[in-house]
Amino acid sequence: MPNTDYLRYLEELRQIPTLSGFENAGQKEVQQLLAPLFDESRPAGVSGLLFTKKCGRENAPVLLIDAHLDEIGLIVTDLKDDGTLTVSSLGGMDARTYTASSYTIHGKENMPALSLKKPYCLGGPEARKLPKNGEFWIFTGFTKEELTQKGVAVGTPVSMERSTESLSEEQLCGAYMDDKSCAVAALIALEELKGKDLSCDICLLLSGQEESYGAGFRTGVFDACPDEILVVDVDLGNTPETDAAKTVKPGEGPSVAVSVQTDRKMTKELLRIAREREIPVQPAMNVKSTGTNASSAPFLLGGVPTAVIGLPLKYMHTCVETLYKKDLLNTGRLIAAYIEERFGKGGTAE
Repeated sequence: MPNTDYLRYLEELRQIPTLSGFENAGQKEVQQLLAPLFDESRPAGVSGLLFTKKCGRENAPVLLIDAHLDEIGLIVTDLKDDGTLTVSSLGGMDARTYTASSYTIHGKENMPALSLKKPYCLGGPEARKLPKNGEFWIFTGFTKEELTQKGVAVGTPVSMERSTESLSEEQLCGAYMDDKSCAVAALIALEELKGKDLSCDICLLLSGQEESYGAGFRTGVFDACPDEILVVDVDLGNTPETDAAKTVKPGEGPSVAVSVQTDRKMTKELLRIAREREIPVQPAMNVKSTGTNASSAPFLLGGVPTAVIGLPLKYMHTCVETLYKKDLLNTGRLIAAYIEERFGKGGTAE
């Protein structure tokens, strides 16, 4: 996929609000954007979408790629008389950056909002503390009555600003790279596989509610009935303030999770293929849990063999999520290489 194409898809996907629990608001738009790249597309599971690329063989095995559709954000918990809104985190937003972004309130119409907390210049210990749920406000300039008329109420979702910044020519920065970037990695893989004689159907599940409780993956898998699953999600990228042992290095290729929750054979194959094809890769030790949808896979359809590929992402769950373009491309290359070696002509699945 030419650079301009994958960057265009990343930008267009990131501009479509699909907040956790509110994915349906953007579901149709996402389907319209990606459907031309597949043979079939339809809603799947709870708030998800399933796209299928068929190999043309009857009763072909199914390789499922999962990249979650939902996003973090905020949700309105109260409307004050002066029009100020109290909000809480939706899906695990990093509290350190509550006041670093402007916001969009998704009522009957989208409206901009600014973030508020006790002014630092007033001093005192409270002004220096990180805001907690119920201690953070946003302001639109409208009164409570005007907001109510515009469809804003308790339970209305709120998203961060969706602008994109390029940091040098190598890195992209902005909200909602998680997990729209991994959906784009799957598109890159499909482009790499064009013209290949494969013995499997490839399904892309954009699963809902991963950031809340994983219902989209747990239900969407039953729509796809896969024989193998590749869960593709962002992985916490190392920054100066983080523990190197618990993070991966941005710019040095995708990670492959080594965990009791993942299939050992698939994991070893991914690492072998990356080594032989000279795709940079990082084994990531996740002893008990990968922190992804893969945690559910052992309990679905009798236990579907599953591996996890991670795209290194700095400043996860903030408005300044940052990734390397080459990591995104290499994540797509690794997905494609695994599918080709497993289900291509002379592959291990034949």
